[in-house]
Amino acid sequence: MKNILTTAGMAAVAVAGFQTQCAAQAVAVDDSKWWHVSAALRGFYDDNHTIAPKDLARESFGFEVRPGFDVGHQGEQYIVKLSGYYSGRWFEDRDDDPWDHGFMADANGEYMLTENHVLRFSDNFSFTSEPTLLDRGGAITLLRADGTNIRNLGEVKYVGQFTPLVGLEVGYGNTFYEFEQTGAGSYSALLDRVEHLIKGETRWTLTPTLAGILGYWYETVGFSGDEAIVPGSTLMSDSRDSYSHYFITGVDYTVSPHCFISVRGGAQNVTYDGIENEPDQWNGFGDISSTFEYAEGSFFRVGARYGRNRTDMLGPISATETIPYTVDQETAVAYGTVSHKLTEQLTARGSAQLQFGSFNGGVNDGDGEGVYLLGVSLTYDLNQYLALETGYNYDRLDSDSSGRSYTRNRVFLGVRGQF
Repeated sequence: MKNILTTAGMAAVAVAGFQTQCAAQAVAVDDSKWWHVSAALRGFYDDNHTIAPKDLARESFGFEVRPGFDVGHQGEQYIVKLSGYYSGRWFEDRDDDPWDHGFMADANGEYMLTENHVLRFSDNFSFTSEPTLLDRGGAITLLRADGTNIRNLGEVKYVGQFTPLVGLEVGYGNTFYEFEQTGAGSYSALLDRVEHLIKGETRWTLTPTLAGILGYWYETVGFSGDEAIVPGSTLMSDSRDSYSHYFITGVDYTVSPHCFISVRGGAQNVTYDGIENEPDQWNGFGDISSTFEYAEGSFFRVGARYGRNRTDMLGPISATETIPYTVDQETAVAYGTVSHKLTEQLTARGSAQLQFGSFNGGVNDGDGEGVYLLGVSLTYDLNQYLALETGYNYDRLDSDSSGRSYTRNRVFLGVRGQF
């Protein structure tokens, strides 16, 4: 049964808006144990915990507690898995409210209708003040995230193979954002929203390892803050509402049982509901990703994306521009993750993301912004239950718009237990 579900998973690549989920990584559970729990205690140093420009940056020592769990079950026709963790971070630099709280949870499942027809679902929940965690897996949409904020990304889809040549995937995705900061011009006014994505893709099996994709997606973005986007303005959150048509093509290529490549590309046509006399716009978009397991316990994932994404930038309201304020950002993102076992007990991990974007609309139209994220860590397994870990993270944003650029360095050292 597990092999059937894995094969069905490889027949589908889910691309929700500006994010790619490699379907070669089917849902899997540990057959020997249906539950696992873990806990970590880390000390850290953060030289810019307020994520502010250099002159306003504040540094702090602190510690983090991070308990977590995952549970899963596999039946004759289904697999389900749920995982999550809580993060509580204490900062010695803060007097009034020294704690940051966060919670991440992921749910995934598959149900086999018949041997060639499968239903899949996934849900990713983020409750955090960290921008890179709130937008995990995608382009970063905001500079800072004052307060504890929510993102939920859910998707359900059907994958079917009708003949040896022709297959079909149809699905629905929903993304929900809610920010703690409220009031005119706040994150809630600018970024609270609900995104709906309906997609349909036909799959053409050209060879046993190569499939071509032709499809269409329809997306709506509704901003739900119900507040003025600028203090004193009559323009409300929903003035940034939009809908888009995507026309896509692509390929999925299985290089080997351990290597899978997915490519998507095409054209997007977007219309902004709240802007009078603003014509629809066309732009290209693309997404390529690959996963390769090159040794026992060692793998890497790399990819790149290009397309539109939401942004916290608004800029002054212009009376002369066709689009009077910034509505979104066109962004190119390249990313990579590698995990390598140096010895039986020592594992090194690294990740990087480069993001280059330009704003669309308003007086900041065409202004550029670059985001650079780097993380490295080492884990030493003392035994099967206990491990030591240390790591370093570097964040940097360079912006043509004043008051947005910053750098941030973080280091941590701690112990982790799992059972």
